[in-house]
Parts: sequence; structure tokens; C-alpha cells
Amino acid sequence: MKQLTLTAILLGCSHLAFAQTELSSDSVAPVGKVQKLYGKVTSYFDSVRVRGLDPRYIDMPKHPWQVMIQGSFEQTDLKMHSTLDGSQVPIAEPGEAIDWNPRILTKVNTSVGAWVGYRGHGVGYAVNVGGDKSKSFTLTSTGKFYSLNFRYHTFETNKPEVKAKMTYKDDDTGLFETVSQKDKYDLFNPIKARTIYLNGFYIFNYKKFSYAAARRQAVIQKLSAGSPIVGVSFFHSKYNYANDLDCDFVMMMSKVGCIRQWQANVIAGYSYNWVPAKGWLVNATLMPSLTVYDKIKLSLYDSEFSRKMFSDDPQYENYTYEDAFWNSSDDLTLESLGHKSHHGRIRVNLDARATVAYQWSRYFVSANAQFDTFSYRHNTGKGRIIDWAAKASFGVRF
Repeated sequence: MKQLTLTAILLGCSHLAFAQTELSSDSVAPVGKVQKLYGKVTSYFDSVRVRGLDPRYIDMPKHPWQVMIQGSFEQTDLKMHSTLDGSQVPIAEPGEAIDWNPRILTKVNTSVGAWVGYRGHGVGYAVNVGGDKSKSFTLTSTGKFYSLNFRYHTFETNKPEVKAKMTYKDDDTGLFETVSQKDKYDLFNPIKARTIYLNGFYIFNYKKFSYAAARRQAVIQKLSAGSPIVGVSFFHSKYNYANDLDCDFVMMMSKVGCIRQWQANVIAGYSYNWVPAKGWLVNATLMPSLTVYDKIKLSLYDSEFSRKMFSDDPQYENYTYEDAFWNSSDDLTLESLGHKSHHGRIRVNLDARATVAYQWSRYFVSANAQFDTFSYRHNTGKGRIIDWAAKASFGVRF
């Protein structure tokens, strides 16, 4: 918080210090006094930044301010799974089952923007220029011995790819056979998804290793070094597809229309900065995490359509979704069955990052990528989400 506060002061002071407007003699803030205050604040900020660092490994750039132009790319891959077995479907026999596997693979989202800051702390803004309807918001803060990261992400689709596999008993042979099919599944309303990811970790070998050198090129890593890292992370997700006209999809998801998850994890990993030659930096960070708290909340729904489809009454033997849609749309109305919550088992998630950067005295270029995985499980249902993002930057110091 101290460094973030100082950054805010620096941004304000620099605006005044670099202004060329002549102030009158009775001004309460003469240019000289503002410049003096700016000098004191930056000197204190820089001394805090370098205190305790090994100058053989880490150096501070001569020019403290940074401006970067950035291009970002990101994509989300969500897979869900549900199994309807003979015990859930009255018309099925023991051993028969339907595996329902929807997958949402978003288009690659592209954005461009700019960032300005002092010694790696600052603000940025980006605009979307291509891809799907996803939206994301990120905040990061990286100091000598810590890194904090926050990401809020929403996405949706009404054309998930579904792989369906049916296991049935052949009436003639008495043997079980399996057929499968994969195709796009058109929904009337989109599946809406939201994820929130927050993590923070402590850097043990901060005297020789700088994560800020890789993250923002805020300092210069002169010699190769690495550090163990430990921390905590929090993940929340919500997948909602409870729409009346899509009650058939809800039925195939074992009557689950909305899935919410809360997950707390302990992080233990390693980050390494490799300096193959002067000006170059290659960073690799691997942060596996162990789930210590995992809560799943399911919103359950039923419908007359579902009851008739799975009925053993002969009059509904040829009943279809089209019959319900055209003849009795009330059959499609979802009826809430309430909520069901349970705590999941211990799981392993993964956060992996990589950076390649090159810098001159005032200019630098970098490319970095991040890969995250999270999963959930509930009875006969489960899911896994993969997020990846990449960013390319060109920056100048002044």
C-alpha cells in the first residue's frame, strides 16, 4: 500500500513538475517548490525500491518513467461433463447411460492499449479490437518481494460444441454398445460465464531475483537468478444456462442450470530469470496450487418436457422437443428445484507464465504469456476451464 500511495503522489507531482506554465508570485505552489517535493518523493521511492538488493544481480534503470504500447490476446476453453445413467432415466435399463460433454471455446480476443508508470507501478487502458463478446479487467502490483494479480473475466456463447456418447443394450444380442456424435448445439439464449481470479505470492530470493524485471521491465536483471515463491489464490466461477427454451440442455446436464464455485488455494512454485546475454531476459514461472477449500453450489431445475421425455408412459413414446415447442410451450417452462451445495475434494490447479524481453538504455520490447487451469466436480458432473493470454509490448523510459 505504501508503494501504491507513493505512485499516486508521483503521478500527481510529475504532472505539476513537468508543466511549463508560469505561476504568479502569489501562487501557493511555485514551480520550484513542486520540483523540490517531486525530487524528495522520487528519491525516497527509489531508495525503498533498491534497499537490500544485490547490485551485482539487479540494477535500477537511469530513467524511472515508462510508457508502453501493448497488444493482448486471450482465449478461454471451458469443458463440462454430465452423465445420465439408468438410475436417473426411467426408460433406461441398468448399465445404459448418456454422456453429455459441452465445450465452449471462445474466439481469440484481441485488444490494444497503452500503459504509463513509475518504476513499474502505474495505470493502463486497452480497447477491444476483435474476437468474441468476452470482457476482462486486470490489476497487478509487483514489488521487490511480492506480486499481486487480479483478473475479472466474462464470456458467453450460444453455440457450444457438444460430444454425446450413448451406451445402450442391444435387444437382439443383449450386449451393450456405444455410439457417439459431436456437433454444434444451438441454444436460444447464450451460456453466460464469469470468472474471478486473485493471487499473491512472496519472493524469497528478492535480493538477487526480480520478478518486476520480467513483469514490467521495471528493473534490470544483470545476472541469472531464481527464487522459490509461496502464496495464496482465490478463484470464483459462475456458469449460467437456465433458460426456458433451453430446458432440453438443462435436462441433459442432470437438471443443473447454474453452477457456482468458490475455491481457495495454497501456491508453492518457482520463478527463474535467465540472462543469456546483455540486454536479454527470459523468465519462466511455474505455480502449481493445492486446493484447501472448494465449494460447489448447483441450481437445479425440472420441466414438464423433461418428465415426459423420461416417462415410461406409452403415450409419450414419440414425444419430442418440437412437440413441446409448437403444441404446448408451457412444457418448456423451468421449475426451480432449489439449490444443492457440497464441498469438493483437494485438487491441483496450475498457473504458468513465461516472458522474453530485450532492452536498450531507454527502449525495451517484451512478449509474455500466461496459462491457468481450474476444475470442479459434483456427483456425475465435472468441468475444467483453461485460460491463456499473451501480450506483446514496446516501451520507452524517460
